[in-house]
Amino acid sequence: MTLHPDFPVVTDNYPMTKDWTAVLPVAFNRRIEDGSLVLWRPDLTFWINVWNNDAMLSIDEQLGRILGSASAERSDEQIERGDALVRLTYELPDEDPERPASDCSAISAHVISPSGYVQISAHYDTPEARTLGYQIIHSITQTQATAPPLGLCK
Repeated sequence: MTLHPDFPVVTDNYPMTKDWTAVLPVAFNRRIEDGSLVLWRPDLTFWINVWNNDAMLSIDEQLGRILGSASAERSDEQIERGDALVRLTYELPDEDPERPASDCSAISAHVISPSGYVQISAHYDTPEARTLGYQIIHSITQTQATAPPLGLCK
C-alpha cells in the first residue's frame, strides 16, 4: 500500500502551524478534515489540533485540565518534562466500529507549552507504526515563543 496520489505529501521538518513543527522521517499524506490536520500513511494516521492558552494557565494547570478530561480507559501514561515543554502520552483501544478492536490501537498525546498545546491522536495498525508514532510525537517542538507578553510595553 502506498501514499494517496490525490493528496499532498509531506516529510522531513514539517511546519504543522507557524508555531509548531514535527519531524517526519518518512512521507505522509496531508489533509484538513473537520478542522483537524490529518497526516496519514499505511498503518498510521495522526489527527492533530492546536489549542492556544487564552486563559493564561500555567503548564501544570493545562496538564491538570487535560488529565481531568482524559479517558478512564487510558494505559501506559507517561508525563515527560523538558525545559519549555511537557509531553503527556497514553494509549487507548481504538474505537473504529468498522474494525475489530484487536486490529489497531491509538496513542493520545499532548505537547504543552506556556502558549498552548498540540493535541494528537495517532492510530496505528502495527508495532512498527506504533514506534514511528511515538518517534514523531517526541519530535514535535515549538518553533517560536508565542506566549503573550507580560507587563506593559514601552
